[in-house]
Amino acid sequence: MTDVKQSYVFCVDSDGCAMDTMTYKHQLFFGPIAADTFGISQKEDFLKEWDRVNLFSKTRGVNRFVGLVMGLEYAGLENISALKEWVETTNSLSNQSLEEALAKNPSDDLQKALDWSNEVNRQIKVYEGDALAFPGALETLAKCHELGKIYVVSSANKEAVEEEWQEQGLMTHVDDLYCQDRGKKEDVIAGLIKEGFDPEKIMMVGDSPGDLAAAEQNAVSFYPILVGKEEFSWLNLKDKIANAFVNGNLSHQDKEAFKDAFWKNLE
Repeated sequence: MTDVKQSYVFCVDSDGCAMDTMTYKHQLFFGPIAADTFGISQKEDFLKEWDRVNLFSKTRGVNRFVGLVMGLEYAGLENISALKEWVETTNSLSNQSLEEALAKNPSDDLQKALDWSNEVNRQIKVYEGDALAFPGALETLAKCHELGKIYVVSSANKEAVEEEWQEQGLMTHVDDLYCQDRGKKEDVIAGLIKEGFDPEKIMMVGDSPGDLAAAEQNAVSFYPILVGKEEFSWLNLKDKIANAFVNGNLSHQDKEAFKDAFWKNLE
């Protein structure tokens, strides 16, 4: 068995990165259910802002509960202090953590947030539309798996991620799933490093600022899947970047260029 210190690791986000699921999940489920659960009066304006925050700006891919607070604050909703405090202080932005907080401090805003999150999960689970991998993702994951380990590192619900990746044939190339139930992305990567993985041999592959932040906080490499240019991004990783990474041929300038392209694409 290969020593973990010698192993290369590709940490791969799911929604909006490997899977073309992010847009429909927000526009069909996250936003509308939030508006209904919290009784938002200016629903059309709220949903427009919801899409901007979660899909089409530099906060793209923010955790569902962080995005919820941002949306509710934009709508001018009052009496969400317990929810805001939990979001700011919890070690795990997950349903389980929220249930624990609610048990200790019953409040209407925490209950509504939990009801919203559970209903989102329920409706996504029974949704019968196609959840497709982005073109190029499958063959690129196969290539990367030849070079190292692949861990899904996602803030999405584990059951949904596993089901979608199985359906698209991606799970064949996955060593483990680190989803919402296993903590924040930056903490997952920090945990891998604590296990003995060399940070210089870890690459975070993602589409959102949260993915980049998780990489930067742990001093690991970041490769962006650019919104609207997903197929190009995946095939470029397969054809050029993955080999360059494991051969030590990615320069500091190369890595900075990835970040510059990422931010410019979200402007």
